[in-house]
Amino acid sequence: MDVIFLLSSFGLAIICLAQQCAKPSGGANMVLRDEYITKSTFEDGASVSFSCSPGYTAAGGSVRITCSAGAWSPLQLKCEKRNCGPLPEVNKGDIEYKDGTEYGATAVVTCRSGYILVGQSVLKCDVQGWMGRVPTCDEVKCVTPAEIVNGRFSPNKDLYGYSEVVQYSCDKGLELHGSTELICSENGKFSSAPPTCVRVECKDPVIRNGFWESGSRPPHKYRATVTFKCKPEYTMIGNPTVTCDINSNWSPGLPKCTSHGNALVGLLTGALVVTIPILLV
Repeated sequence: MDVIFLLSSFGLAIICLAQQCAKPSGGANMVLRDEYITKSTFEDGASVSFSCSPGYTAAGGSVRITCSAGAWSPLQLKCEKRNCGPLPEVNKGDIEYKDGTEYGATAVVTCRSGYILVGQSVLKCDVQGWMGRVPTCDEVKCVTPAEIVNGRFSPNKDLYGYSEVVQYSCDKGLELHGSTELICSENGKFSSAPPTCVRVECKDPVIRNGFWESGSRPPHKYRATVTFKCKPEYTMIGNPTVTCDINSNWSPGLPKCTSHGNALVGLLTGALVVTIPILLV
């Protein structure tokens, strides 16, 4: 009789143990809630809850399952990636989304021409949403350019906007050497260095065996032109008309008047220089 009672008790113990459930595992992108993590077995009738993994949100279904006769009821919870949604529009800027607007995606903000980015250009969709503050696009500004000796510029302001133009001028009798206009560029600097004011005067040209035909008379100022002619028995080599350039030089250089014989020798010499390589070939 005692043996039967012991066996019966042992059988009940086996049945009780069989009713327990092992720690359940959740579906994709979900975890068992903290209060249940430390337990390895659960009694018959016990219930546990799941939550979505960081970066995921519940998209329907019950979060709770129950242990019944050693087995857990089906888990109905569905988890999907958190969607951060679009960022607020950036004035004078553009936003490019890498792989959409869901958890793990990134957004890159760029500014349009003439505007500079202030803040972080790359934002990431994280657990709590877009991480970081949305940047702004501020208009490019250039500071006042340098003054020049014997000259001035206008308009004269503390700051200039993108593509705004500054114009330089010189005192009477002087010429601008360099750019007359400076433009505020997209990097916040003017397009070139300020010009200088120079006095331009070319020396009175003298051509041996030639003479002045037309054009400027001394003093020869900037862009003054002179045209020469050779004496009847001479041939001109070079351009007959020259111009006084910004460096006070005649451009493209003064011509030469050569006697007909010397001119022919020069032409033949030039021809030989050209034909010798051909003969060698």
